Amino acid sequence: MLGAALTVALLEVSSASVTYAVAVRADSRVRSNEAATEDVPSVAGDTDIVPTLGLEVRDGNTSLLVDYAPRISVREITVQPRTEIQHVGRLAGSWRPERGLSLRLSEELVLGSVNLLTTDVLPLPDPGSGDPDGPLRPPDGGGPLQPLPEADTVYFLSSATTLTADTTWLGRRWRLSGSTGFNISGGLDGPAREAVPMQYGPRVDVSLSRVLTRQSAITTTVSMTNSRFSTGANATVVTLTEAWGQRLSRRTSLEAGAGVSVVRAVEAPEETEPGAEPAPAPEPTLGLLPNLTFGVGHRIPSRTADFFGQLGVRVTPFVDRLTGRVYPRADLTGTGTWTLGPRVRVSTHAGTAFAVGGASGDRIISGGLSASWALERWVTLDTDLRSTWSRSPDLPTARLSWAASLGLSFRQTGIL
Repeated sequence: MLGAALTVALLEVSSASVTYAVAVRADSRVRSNEAATEDVPSVAGDTDIVPTLGLEVRDGNTSLLVDYAPRISVREITVQPRTEIQHVGRLAGSWRPERGLSLRLSEELVLGSVNLLTTDVLPLPDPGSGDPDGPLRPPDGGGPLQPLPEADTVYFLSSATTLTADTTWLGRRWRLSGSTGFNISGGLDGPAREAVPMQYGPRVDVSLSRVLTRQSAITTTVSMTNSRFSTGANATVVTLTEAWGQRLSRRTSLEAGAGVSVVRAVEAPEETEPGAEPAPAPEPTLGLLPNLTFGVGHRIPSRTADFFGQLGVRVTPFVDRLTGRVYPRADLTGTGTWTLGPRVRVSTHAGTAFAVGGASGDRIISGGLSASWALERWVTLDTDLRSTWSRSPDLPTARLSWAASLGLSFRQTGIL
């Protein structure tokens, strides 16, 4: 009986398609050092080694993806070298039980020493994006830009678990999708939590899309997020939005959305001296905040310098990861990508974020330039320059963080 079960399992595995991806990336980086002293200059040099192993198993309507990419960093290599290790992984499974229905469960994890001023804290870059995994890589979708913490390197945890369902059962022009998940991120020890408090909570969203014509569609979305902080702050945001997308031409597309968010927030209690009476707990506040989005994308096709650019404007509720406060914030972002032939790609991005409506919050200006050159099918040379300026109402002066890196990647894929 056991032998028969093992035989069936072996046949199932042997019928599946298994692909692998092995890669290693080496980066040399020059960056600003905010903790400058007599022994440590204001400009520091780092070296990163990122080996990557990925496996994907496909069997009919089911697939399983596993990626592991630890980042081994040698910080301040020319003065006081120290080694930091960051574990980065992703596990995702997809299942299509029948036509018109798909399910996906994923877990993305970052654990270890993370320099939040110069290192991308997203678990893994999109393998299909082609964008180099350089420092201060802008977040997907153009925002939100995050405030800079006071400390550079912290012992950090980031975990995002997501279950997504998508169906077209309602008709050929309709699409219903939803997701639920749980996020946790922040410092793991005392000093790290002083720089970046631990933040955790669930999230849920449901979207219903209707295709109006071949060039336009509308989407109604209801979402809820709850964020609890180790400082005692708590924020719940429930949002209803209506979005419209229109393809104006073969080269230009337009997106716009409007909605409202109901926000219930509790700020962190004030700190008191040891032995003193604790401060009274802050009262929860309830309010309505606008949720407005606008974006335009345009492509200029060319055999030698194909260009695609995007501009976006958002006015949405923002949950500050450092303070736990919730306030309306405007994000203005722009990106551009030039494809200079089959092997060279140049990308640039710029953005700013600031509080609106009389709220108090960080003002951020970020920009950067990156280039990627495929020397061979399995060898890529990347260069990257990123800078972020931040002005916080809680700090006496503005801050400027920058980093420039040069990286070489080797990648091999195949079928097992």
